[in-house]
Amino acid sequence: MTFTFKPSPTSRLRADRATSGGRPAVWLSLFDSTGRGAAVFIDVDHLEEVVAGLRDMTRQAGGQPSAPSRRTLTEAEHDRAWHAIEGTASQDGADPDTVLNAVLHALGIDPPADGPAR
Repeated sequence: MTFTFKPSPTSRLRADRATSGGRPAVWLSLFDSTGRGAAVFIDVDHLEEVVAGLRDMTRQAGGQPSAPSRRTLTEAEHDRAWHAIEGTASQDGADPDTVLNAVLHALGIDPPADGPAR
């Protein structure tokens, strides 16, 4: 399956379905009118993150403030978060920061470097 988008008469973006180790993925290729281009392989689990990042870059380039992107957790992410909460909340002395950090770790998200602003 291939999807092609022509943002201008001299360029085109092509997305092709692919797999990586049996997992779904996408090849994104951008070509100019001479046929020169670049391609990147993106695991489908990270595709929404890539699109959100591109939207954020576009907003910044247009002088608009970046807006946090919103997405729906995948079933696997929800399952990891649920199990992180279940496993951490039952520990003696578990506080909201401990539970939150366990969830973020389970989802592969880094907390702010300076800690949360409260």
